[in-house]
Amino acid sequence: MITPTGKVFLQIDLQPQGPWIHSNWIGYPTHENVAKGAFKYLDWMREKGCTAVLNDNRQLVGRWDQSLDWLEQNWIPYAVKTGLKYWAHLDNLSALSANSADQLQERVKGKFEVKLFDDQTAAESWLRDRLKARR
Repeated sequence: MITPTGKVFLQIDLQPQGPWIHSNWIGYPTHENVAKGAFKYLDWMREKGCTAVLNDNRQLVGRWDQSLDWLEQNWIPYAVKTGLKYWAHLDNLSALSANSADQLQERVKGKFEVKLFDDQTAAESWLRDRLKARR
């Protein structure tokens, strides 16, 4: 997905080994980009018949706290409606965005499983294990 100024802020890919959606966020997270991108990858997840997302914030610069209320009131219910079961959040745990992820995890309140990672291999392994257990 591209900003109005032509910069890529989100890449969305299907990872067939799960399957799951890999959402790779890039640059500064404006509220508008967070809202558009978060719905877009959930729509893609539903279209592809997936129930899991690897949400990658390692290339993100800054926090997304300004979107937490919106995420709680709009994105979390939509995530449940579209069938999200497992959300692996990948981040540099010392980064500012990791604190935002901690706060979002608290707001999910068990509606789907959330786990935070700083290692992509570990995040992918967790998703594979969760998806395998559901079969």
